[in-house]
Amino acid sequence: MGSSELLVILGAALIFFGPRRLPQLSRQIGKSLAEFRRASEDFKRTWEREVNLENMEKGVEPKEENSILDRAAERIRTAREVASFDTETPAAAVVTPPSVTPVDASLVQTHETNPTPEAAPVEQATSKHDWL
Repeated sequence: MGSSELLVILGAALIFFGPRRLPQLSRQIGKSLAEFRRASEDFKRTWEREVNLENMEKGVEPKEENSILDRAAERIRTAREVASFDTETPAAAVVTPPSVTPVDASLVQTHETNPTPEAAPVEQATSKHDWL
């Protein structure tokens, strides 16, 4: 949702509810969202606990959490290792220049350009149905 869309929604809420009720409604919405967030986190923790208990009963080790930060740190470590193995300096690198092959003029096809026709004059719309 963009900032312009948010401004339109806030403007409509201000017109619909008025400036006196808008702060009260904002507080109520904020409290409701915080309560929903707490309930969803509690559900998530309970679910994970149940899954871990079930896995322990089966004898399966709980798998490690793979967070985005862990994956990013692993990519950085890998990139640093690759960079440390690269001992060749840019000055010593051998660069082959690109090859240019001449084109035979007899093989080139030319297209004749047709002059663009003049634009037809625009007719004036005479009724409402013609506008659409």
